Amino acid sequence: MPLGQVHKPPFTIEATGYEPIDGHTIPRRHPRAKDGLLTTPADDIKTVYDFVLRSAKKYPTEPATGTRKLIKMHKEIKKVQKVVDGEVTEVEKEWQLFELSKFDFTTYEEYGQLIHKVGAGLRKLGLSKGGKVHLFAATR
Repeated sequence: MPLGQVHKPPFTIEATGYEPIDGHTIPRRHPRAKDGLLTTPADDIKTVYDFVLRSAKKYPTEPATGTRKLIKMHKEIKKVQKVVDGEVTEVEKEWQLFELSKFDFTTYEEYGQLIHKVGAGLRKLGLSKGGKVHLFAATR
């Protein structure tokens, strides 16, 4: 049940379960969320795994994830202002600029097959229900 824009009043309603406080308003919600906020996108989705499997069945040929390859890294040196000992000076700073390819997409069907392979590999390594996996990736 996506909560799209409301075109006719009331645009919002008071949320239930809140006591009035002097100087504050009672929180408001979308009229279709009067019984509470959504906790899952659909009743049959409880995990990311459920989401991907449902999407693989419903939208098998739609793009799920996209990646781009690094074509070339360009480096530029520019002068920037920096305060050193209370005085503004210009210093050289190296900037890295990335030239990337167009996106290469994986469909939901392909992504579903991939997560089955990853899951099978984790099982083979001995991971079971309640186990934890730590993922690490650079974010720059």
